[in-house]
Amino acid sequence: MNSNEPKTLLEIVGLYVGSLKENDEATHKELYRFVNWCGPERPLSQMVPALIGGYADSVAGTGTTPLAAERLQVVRKFLTYARKKGIIEINLAQHVRVRKARTRKGAGGQIVDNDQVELTKQGHKKMVTQLAELKGQRAPLALEIQKAAADKDVRENSPLEAAREQLGQVEAGIRKIESTLIKAVLIDDSGKFKSLTVQRGTAVWVQDVKSGKKFKYTVVDASEANPLESKISDVSPLGKVFLGQHAGQQVEAKTPSGTVNYKILEIA
Repeated sequence: MNSNEPKTLLEIVGLYVGSLKENDEATHKELYRFVNWCGPERPLSQMVPALIGGYADSVAGTGTTPLAAERLQVVRKFLTYARKKGIIEINLAQHVRVRKARTRKGAGGQIVDNDQVELTKQGHKKMVTQLAELKGQRAPLALEIQKAAADKDVRENSPLEAAREQLGQVEAGIRKIESTLIKAVLIDDSGKFKSLTVQRGTAVWVQDVKSGKKFKYTVVDASEANPLESKISDVSPLGKVFLGQHAGQQVEAKTPSGTVNYKILEIA
């Protein structure tokens, strides 16, 4: 690759936009979202299928997100252009797919979305607060970028690069939280209705069979997990073995620190 060829995602998108015959604002906006999600200064070597698939999933959501197909088509056309021009060596466009909504039959034949995210009221409130805080950072960062861009020598403009990178991270955080909230279903974690088995949102008191030490955990969705608050993910080694168990049962979990055995004492 010679010095005149694009080296970053932002540079490739710049070439593509310049090649378009029509100045389509919707196309520009979608490409801007894509660039900021991936990172404007991302090297071509880091443009891999997993990255593209991750972006497609973030846009498609549960498979019913409005205009997801149209938005992803913009990215697919851009990646096809980059491949044809030999800028990107592999065909990344094939990894831009709109995921179909996955459903299952619940009790009474009710259709349940498998992509639902079960959140406690506290976890939902926390996410809403985080979303508002992130959105509040947009305007100040945009102003920083505008001021930094006023410097004519953009080749060594560290403040501009830093502000762009930070804005990209903020936008990625906003998309992640919005994607989770769209799929969110609130669960009761008040303790008013005592559960006989460990479910998401329930607290469980356990005892280490070997040491005799007692612990309290709350099993939550992965998006709410917080070890400092003893909130463990339902897909973690402990979370998986606790789910569905009754008080009095013993479970074995293979954790990074080794195999542990717990007796379930109480569920709330």
